[in-house]
Amino acid sequence: MLRGVRRTILAVTGFLLLLAVAGPPATAHDPDTPEGRAEQAEMLRIYQPTWRSGELLAGAPITCVNGMADKYPCKNVDLLSFLPQSALGGGGSSSMWYWTDTRDSNEYILYCRSNGVSFVNVTDPSNPRYLGNLPSSNGVSSSWCDVRTYKNYAYIGKDSVSHGIQIFNLNKLQGVTTPQTFTADARFTGLTNSHTLQINQNTGFLYVSGANTCSKGLTIYNIKTPLTLTLAGCYSREVYSHESIVVNYAGPDTRYTGREIAFNYTGQGKRFQILDVTNKSNIVVLSSVTHPGASFIHQGFATSDYKHMIVNDETISTASGSPDFVYNIEKLDAARYVGRDNGTRGTFVNHNGYTVGNRHFQASYRGGLRILDTTNAASASLPEVGYFDVDPSSNASGYSGSWMALPYLKNGVVAVQSIGVGLFLVRPTGTAAVS
Repeated sequence: MLRGVRRTILAVTGFLLLLAVAGPPATAHDPDTPEGRAEQAEMLRIYQPTWRSGELLAGAPITCVNGMADKYPCKNVDLLSFLPQSALGGGGSSSMWYWTDTRDSNEYILYCRSNGVSFVNVTDPSNPRYLGNLPSSNGVSSSWCDVRTYKNYAYIGKDSVSHGIQIFNLNKLQGVTTPQTFTADARFTGLTNSHTLQINQNTGFLYVSGANTCSKGLTIYNIKTPLTLTLAGCYSREVYSHESIVVNYAGPDTRYTGREIAFNYTGQGKRFQILDVTNKSNIVVLSSVTHPGASFIHQGFATSDYKHMIVNDETISTASGSPDFVYNIEKLDAARYVGRDNGTRGTFVNHNGYTVGNRHFQASYRGGLRILDTTNAASASLPEVGYFDVDPSSNASGYSGSWMALPYLKNGVVAVQSIGVGLFLVRPTGTAAVS
């Protein structure tokens, strides 16, 4: 039994686990294919016995002891709280993002669901509070939802449905004490669907990947006036842009210091690219590279010194481990593949990863949260120093489990999403903590 932990049992009605995937091409994990529906049914079979009660955990940390935190396999990661999907508005779930209110320093998770976006106050990570739901535009539902923030505004897009981009003023969350149904402040209809969103906070540009615009390439909008999106540029030279991470560059290649650089991942295009997007009407390809056996180059994130890029390939899993692919990016116009770290962690599929300090935090579907040490990235060595497994039933390949893990909350807290299951707040300890 847990000590010092308050358990509240919430009834779950109409619970449905919706699988989420990355990319519009029909693949074996697309829920709209026969294969996807079969996998969805299997995940329902696995999760229903465990989650039918809709158990909410809150009140005190649950320490990782002897490889377990309650029923969850772990290493150097403690569980702070869990909110089930039923307490977050129901439906399925995919991406999420975070926001800090500069007026009072309160922290929020924006939890993207198939039928809306949930807002959760996580200022006290042991007692998160659900504040309410912003329903999807026109009531549409999609397994693919993405959300990002700029200043005090949230931007929400959905794939495979006519949704546009909702814009929501996050200042409305201050002082909310009981769950609300919110309304969007604006809706942009210059596109119908989008797969992923990225915003450069320093320049006020929104980068949209996998939309119905720009041949599914990278569509760029000026959002300096937050409720208005103005088309600024288009990069359509690849078959697809699945995701881009965009920064004002401050790495070792001083030729590009201060320029706006996009690290672009082309999915089935099998390319990792470095683009100079400073001039939106003349986007320059600095590097376009790949790795042996590339299948679906999904997403990646640089080491903190911007010397290396850690890339995940979403449709690759092997019996010997779950690979990450490392590129040298010390010269932006001469990026080169270094090698792969196969890991020995399981055959699960790696998904979104983000780096803080010398730790890379990766959402790995059935593997849950995995934390890798980037110290020796130059030799493609990324040893695992911690994990929290949101899917105790299996570490096999498949597209249930964790889609997103965000390591950006205060005091080392990491938000970990589990598809259709709920939101975990955890804290790495010991060698898994950022140093």
